[in-house]
Amino acid sequence: MRISPPPLTSRRSGLHSLAGLAPLGASCLWGGMYVVSRASFGAIPPVTLGLLRLLLGGAALWLVLRLRGPRERLQRQERWRLPLLGLCIAATITTQFIGTNLASAHDGALLTTITPLFIVPLAWLLLGERPRWRIVAGTLLALVGVVIIVGSEQSNGASTQARSLLLGDGLLIISAFFWALFTVLGTPLVRKYSALVITTYGTLWSLVFFLPLALWELSHLPRLSFSLSSLASVLYLGLGATALAWFLWYRGVERLPAGVAAVFFFAQPLVGGLLSALFLQEVLGAGFWLGGLVLALGIMLASL
Repeated sequence: MRISPPPLTSRRSGLHSLAGLAPLGASCLWGGMYVVSRASFGAIPPVTLGLLRLLLGGAALWLVLRLRGPRERLQRQERWRLPLLGLCIAATITTQFIGTNLASAHDGALLTTITPLFIVPLAWLLLGERPRWRIVAGTLLALVGVVIIVGSEQSNGASTQARSLLLGDGLLIISAFFWALFTVLGTPLVRKYSALVITTYGTLWSLVFFLPLALWELSHLPRLSFSLSSLASVLYLGLGATALAWFLWYRGVERLPAGVAAVFFFAQPLVGGLLSALFLQEVLGAGFWLGGLVLALGIMLASL
């Protein structure tokens, strides 16, 4: 008996289901990134660690792009977006690493999940995607979660430590904004060309903006101390959390609506929180879990 192949619509549905594995994998890699970077700041300062991450990740992406052979060139009127993507990456990594250094690894993994809340209004302004009532309600609910998280951090320490945590949390929120801007600005190019092409060019452009910051940091904080553990951290951040994770993220945006891909951010705080408690002995208080739950519900309401 001959078995008929599945209908085309079923096969497409299966492909879209599997496409969700790409942003899920990226979120898991990013969850581990905060723990690895936090553990490495004692040997390598934050901005310099970010530069090493981008150098290694950019080189890996460029090599893969070259091995894939000829590719369609971007049109001249579209190339202006590439420096903006690079600027967004540089701003994201700088605020992300400095914020994680001042706050905590689990805060970094959780607070940057508010990226979808920035994606929604940016997509409305730049892509013409009007939000529905659920998105507005979810955004407000998620903001309540952020307030709970930040407020619990301020009530758990001395005034100097509390100010440091507040500044770190603020920088992490700014980092989430710039990653959302990076996502929205790059979405039209990703869907026209490919995730690999746009991620590679954006990463290489970011080095132009990142190098002066790293040189300034090294001139003021000349304390590099390479070891096997710090080398392993750079390899993970460059190859895993940058080259592979960024490609997977844009791969999901390429095949799924941006709002759907954003749901997979929830794996990031789960992985980051558990690993920070396991390896860094960071205490996950009730405010973290309560705020994380409210934040998750808000983003689910806005994204699904």
